[in-house]
Amino acid sequence: MALKDFVSRFLGVRDLIAENKQLKAQLHNVGAELAVARSQLYILTQGNTPVSSLQTGSASREADAQLSRYQRRDELVLLPGILELLPQDDRFLVVDGGAREVDRDLRWRPFPPSRMKFVGFEPDQAEAARLNSTPGPGGIEWQFVPAGLWGSSGTIKFEHNKAGGGSSFLPQNRSVTDRWKFENPHQISLAAEIFFPIGEEDMTVVSLADWSGQTGTTSIDFLKLNVQGAEHEILDGAGPLLDTVLGVLIEVAFVESYKDRPFFADTDRLLRQRGFTFFDLLAHHYIGRSASPIAAQHLKIMQPGVGQLTSSWGQLIEGHALYLRDPISDDNAAQLPLPRILKLAALAEAFGQVEYAFELLDWLKDRPDVKDTPIAQTLAGLIASATSKYKAMLRDDMRGAG
Repeated sequence: MALKDFVSRFLGVRDLIAENKQLKAQLHNVGAELAVARSQLYILTQGNTPVSSLQTGSASREADAQLSRYQRRDELVLLPGILELLPQDDRFLVVDGGAREVDRDLRWRPFPPSRMKFVGFEPDQAEAARLNSTPGPGGIEWQFVPAGLWGSSGTIKFEHNKAGGGSSFLPQNRSVTDRWKFENPHQISLAAEIFFPIGEEDMTVVSLADWSGQTGTTSIDFLKLNVQGAEHEILDGAGPLLDTVLGVLIEVAFVESYKDRPFFADTDRLLRQRGFTFFDLLAHHYIGRSASPIAAQHLKIMQPGVGQLTSSWGQLIEGHALYLRDPISDDNAAQLPLPRILKLAALAEAFGQVEYAFELLDWLKDRPDVKDTPIAQTLAGLIASATSKYKAMLRDDMRGAG
């Protein structure tokens, strides 16, 4: 065989191998997108027609209903057993900075309203009054403080933005944001046309430390912060109250969209120093470029998907970072009271950290103060029962995927 022919055949085989790898990667992405689509369809249809039964017809009604309710976030698997171990009057206190759509957060739907309490902070006094006059979903007790959260209490300038979600106590950095193009697979908008300051107003602010002193609040179970750059001020102004928090969902930035805004690295360092462990980055926010004649998310050839070797959605500018306590590795947190560990496990399951929830309960049942007690036996039973239910849902999901 001539050298020229050999090289030609070799290059042809190499190209085929590369194309095969690319096809496999694309199929993997399609499978992942289909899984997401099935979950979204459950939510949109409220589970009236289970997807798995449409696909195979072989899954039992009970398994379909269980999977449907779980994916709709109507119920969790570990949570009911955890609640039975908690005192009846023990409620989950969620403090929300940036709480306008708290009633739309599906993560709290599985919790019985009688076991929850929300406190939101809203600097727009009229909006706070409206929310306070609206009953909490399902009868959940909630209240909205007519003030913004900050590092200290008083009055400071608040910059209103044409885009409601862009208003902030920090000035917008338009040298950065005017270069952006907001895009999704269906439409685009230039940031310079919809995202800019339109006025200032003096707003009342309060620190978490002052609020806790005024209300007698001694601990918080979960803290959510989506406050456009004010996150560090709020954390620094929480004082010892932050040490009682079990979990934090906090907006983090990778660019300086507001002047002097802290970056993710700064937030991660601060929270780790206060005893939290990073678990995940949710709600990724990507932007395109206003000077670009094309929108990357409109290109079908880009195949956006988690785990790819290339970037397809643009620049990642923000996300919501999930932090939880980890008493298993942190000696300072290891002796959290039993109810606090149980609450931590419930929060982990609510945010999709299912394996961590199981790990916590398994560790707790063997902790010296719990081992060889009736509670340890109850925990062992809960772990076994929940394991069976999760495995049943997994089998049903695999049949549906087939």
